[in-house]
Amino acid sequence: MDVSLAKTDKRWLGGLWLLVSVAAICSLTLPHAFLLRALGDSIQCILLLSFIVSASLNLRDQDRRAKRFWMLILVSAVLWASAQLLWTHCEVFLRRDVPNPFFGDIILFLHLVPFMGAMAIRPDIDRAAQTARLGSLDFLLLFFWWLYLYFFLVTPWQYVVPDARVYGVNFDTVYFSEHLVLLTAVWSVWRRSSGQWRRIYSEFFAAAGLYACASIAAGVAIDFGVYYTGSFYDMPLLASMVLFTRASLVSRRLGEREPSKAESKTQSWIAAMAMAVAASLPLLAIWAVFFSSAPAKVGSFRLLLTLAGIVCIGGLRSWKQYALDEELDRANQELREASLTDVLTGARNRRFLATTIDNDVRLVLRAYSSAQCEQKNRNRDLIFYLVDIDHFKAINDAFGHDQGDDFLVQIVARLSSAIRYSDVLIRWGGEEFLVLSRLTNREEAEILASRVLHAVGTEPFRLANGKAIRRTCSIGWAVFPWSTASPEGLGYSEILRLADQALYQAKDSGRNRAVGLLALEGSRIPSRSAPNDQEVRSDPRICRVVTLGPGESEQVDAFVQSI
Repeated sequence: MDVSLAKTDKRWLGGLWLLVSVAAICSLTLPHAFLLRALGDSIQCILLLSFIVSASLNLRDQDRRAKRFWMLILVSAVLWASAQLLWTHCEVFLRRDVPNPFFGDIILFLHLVPFMGAMAIRPDIDRAAQTARLGSLDFLLLFFWWLYLYFFLVTPWQYVVPDARVYGVNFDTVYFSEHLVLLTAVWSVWRRSSGQWRRIYSEFFAAAGLYACASIAAGVAIDFGVYYTGSFYDMPLLASMVLFTRASLVSRRLGEREPSKAESKTQSWIAAMAMAVAASLPLLAIWAVFFSSAPAKVGSFRLLLTLAGIVCIGGLRSWKQYALDEELDRANQELREASLTDVLTGARNRRFLATTIDNDVRLVLRAYSSAQCEQKNRNRDLIFYLVDIDHFKAINDAFGHDQGDDFLVQIVARLSSAIRYSDVLIRWGGEEFLVLSRLTNREEAEILASRVLHAVGTEPFRLANGKAIRRTCSIGWAVFPWSTASPEGLGYSEILRLADQALYQAKDSGRNRAVGLLALEGSRIPSRSAPNDQEVRSDPRICRVVTLGPGESEQVDAFVQSI
């Protein structure tokens, strides 16, 4: 992907390349003296400051993961600049050679770890497509492991048994390994990415590759005593600093980037490395005790360091496992909620009823069968209200299905406002809803039906296109248990069928009304067979029909308000 940088960015990079050219000319013409060292250190500080500024500019107008990516890049740049400032302090302000071993090497070594963390975040992949993501604990585990590795292999020859030669070899080894891991990480994400992020990763890969070669070459030159600041060994290093700034400027020029959904099975390599950390510590301790030829002081130091590392990293792994368990529980809960919820409206679905109805039925039957509960006790019933929106198809025909979906969302909001907190609203299918009223009383079933009629039919609905329409609803309801004298006579499925028959009767009677079916006082049902539609309409010995029309709805509303 070709990117044309802005004129200001081109001037910015042009100035940096000019500094690199000046440094190259000075390395060939100036003698190895204080002026060359001061000039070389100053140019490196300027180039690293440029990298810091360019990376910080990318923190603006980014999503959360992209900001985390650039924050880690910025931390890496700041640590790199800190190590360079310590080097400059020795050579320019103290006017003495940088000691070997150098106490700032640990900062230079650790500044690559945030860079690895940035590559593991993968902001180019959509969050829904990631199966594993970088966590703070994973990063801490990785950071502590590299820190442990530095203390294990390098620090003993700096402080325990000082030896500049062994120190240099071990530092170069672990530093080369770290660069190799970083390059592998950048190459991996570059190869798997696409679009604008692919260009960004390619810029970072070029900069990191040149930086790795320059760092290793300079490190070897230091060990052989041929390196000095401002020498030609610095030229590839200076060029890599410019390339890091260019990568940041190119990213800012690309602007907003959409995550890719191409990779659905991407795994976080940093998490895999973090899991391998704990296993590596005992192996290194065994090598230090039984196979290393290092002095006894170094062996004792490494053994104590490993024990402390096992405690720290073991604690982090335990903390991570606890966090993973919590996240797994939360994810399972979200999946359960999603499986029980209608995607469009947010109401419950039929699966929710199938999952919970048995418990509701048991509670009702227990309330009616308890010897302590007398017949006069209230709020023991379970009422099924089937609510159908009148003439809903006309909305889809006139305004389209998108407007119809928006209307259904508003319907759910109004129905939810009309029912109690303990009641459950279920999308039964299409424009039909089921209200499951728990712990209620059959003698007051008309009150909730009236509220629903009032909530749906009173105020107009405003669609997303600005149109205002009015709609009413029809309600059919029935009570479980059907007979208080024989609570187990009919199951809840038969009660649902009765509510459905009552709904059809409400629609046949002109809509915008509620029809409820109640068993006669003291009636007993000898078998688990619900009365059919013809019996409901014609046989008063089986049940009584409660009809609530527009006029009756207003009367019930007035009665409710007067209580």
